[in-house]
Amino acid sequence: MQKIVIKNFGAIKEAEIKINKVLVLIGEQASGKSTIAKLIYFFKSLKRDFFDSAYNLEETHNSGPRGFSNSIKEKFYDFFGSPSYLGNFEIDFYYDIEREIHINLRLNDKHKLLIRPSKNFIPEKTRKEIDSLNDSHRLKIDSQGLEEKIFIRTEKMERLRKLSKLANEVFQNYQNSFLYIIAGRSATVSYSDLFEKYLFANLQNKLETNRNQSLNSKNNTTDESLMLSFIENVSRIKSVFGRHGSLEEFQERYSLHSSSNTKKLKLIQTKFDKILKGNYSAGRDGEKITISEDESVYLHNASSGQQESIRILQDIFLAVADNQKVLRIIEEPEAHLFPDAQKLMIELLALLANADEDNQVIITTHSPYVLSVFNNLLFAGRVIEKNESLESKVGEIVDSSSILSSEDFSAYSLQKEVGESKSQSLSILSEQTGLIEQNYLDTVSELLNGDFKKLYELHAKSFARA
Repeated sequence: MQKIVIKNFGAIKEAEIKINKVLVLIGEQASGKSTIAKLIYFFKSLKRDFFDSAYNLEETHNSGPRGFSNSIKEKFYDFFGSPSYLGNFEIDFYYDIEREIHINLRLNDKHKLLIRPSKNFIPEKTRKEIDSLNDSHRLKIDSQGLEEKIFIRTEKMERLRKLSKLANEVFQNYQNSFLYIIAGRSATVSYSDLFEKYLFANLQNKLETNRNQSLNSKNNTTDESLMLSFIENVSRIKSVFGRHGSLEEFQERYSLHSSSNTKKLKLIQTKFDKILKGNYSAGRDGEKITISEDESVYLHNASSGQQESIRILQDIFLAVADNQKVLRIIEEPEAHLFPDAQKLMIELLALLANADEDNQVIITTHSPYVLSVFNNLLFAGRVIEKNESLESKVGEIVDSSSILSSEDFSAYSLQKEVGESKSQSLSILSEQTGLIEQNYLDTVSELLNGDFKKLYELHAKSFARA
C-alpha cells in the first residue's frame, strides 16, 4: 500500500491519500485535484531517474542518500520551480506504508528544500550491487579484445535487467510505463502535424532553458513537462495505428503472435466504437472515424467528445495489447462525453487497472456521475464476494474484466471549509460497505433538487394566489 501526505502545498491545506489500483479525486475547480495528481506522478516517476542514474555509470556516492537527495532536489526545482513562492509545506510519499519506506520534502528556515529519504530507502546491499554491476561493466567496455566486444551486447542487456530489478525493489514499483494524460487532449487532434512539431520543439526549448537556470530562478514547468511527455506518447500511438490501419487489422496481426488478450481487445474495441459512434482507422490521409459505409469523418473534424476521448482509448488498447505494467493519471476522462459514453470510458479504465496486478489508474473529475459508475463496479464485486454463485448473473450486467474490489479502490473529495482558501481531503469510501458514501452522492443530488424544490414552492404559491 502507498500513500501521500500533503500539508500546505499549493491549493492543499491538508491531505492524506491512499493510492490503490484505482484512485479517484473529485472536487470543484481549483480545489487541488491536479496538484495531488501531479505530486503523485512526480514521486512515482523518481524510479526512472534512479535507474537512469545507476545505468549511466554514476559514481558510488550518487546512489547513496545524499546523491539521491540531490537528484530529487534538481527534479523538484525543474518540475515545480523555486519553492520561494510557496509557504512552509511538507510532503511525505510512502512507497511502502508497512515498511515505512518514504521520502519527506519540506522547507528549512531559509526557505530551501530539504529532502529526507527514510533510512532504509536504499539498502546498503542494493548500493553495493549497483556498484558491482557498474564496476564490472567498466572493465568490459575498457577492454579491446574481440571476445569482449562480442559479449558486451548480451552483458549490457543483463545489466539493464538487473538494474531495473533493483530499482523496482527500492521503489516497490514494477510499472514500466508512466503517463499523465492531460486535460485538453484535443490539441493533439485538432491541430496539424506541423503545428504539433512546432509545439513540441517550443516545449523542449522552454524546458531546456529552465533546466539551465540557477535553482532559485527556475520556473514551474509542470504543465509543459507533462504536455511534452503526452505529445511523445501520442506520436508513438499514431505511428503504431498508422502501420496497422484499423483496430480490426491490429487484432488480426496481434492474434498471430498471441491469444492471451484477444478477448479483452475485442471488448475494448466494442466499447471504443460505441464511445466514438463509429470505427477508428488511420492511414496516409490521416485519422478518421467511419460511421457507415457511406459516411466518415476525419478526426480533426470530429466532435469535441470524440477528440478528447480518442487518445485515452488508443492508450488503453495498446497498453493491454502489449501487456504493459502501467501508471495512468488522467484528468477528466469524462470530458465532453454523454453519460452513456462516460460509463463505457470508466469501465475501460477499470479494465486497464485490472489487466495487470501492478497497474494503477488515477483520475481527477468534477462528475458525480463518474462516482456512480465506479460505485456500480464496486457493488458488482461486493455481490460476488458475498455469493460466488451469482458471478455469471452479475457478469450479464457488468463485464467481469471491469469489476472492482473495494480493497483496490480509494476515492477522495477535496473540500474547502467556510472561510478557507485551501482544501482538505475527505475519504468518501465507506469502511462498512466498501462503496462510495451514499451521503456524499445524495448531497450532490440535493444541491440540484433543493433548487428545484424552492422553485416549485414559488410556482405553487403563484397558483394558490390566483
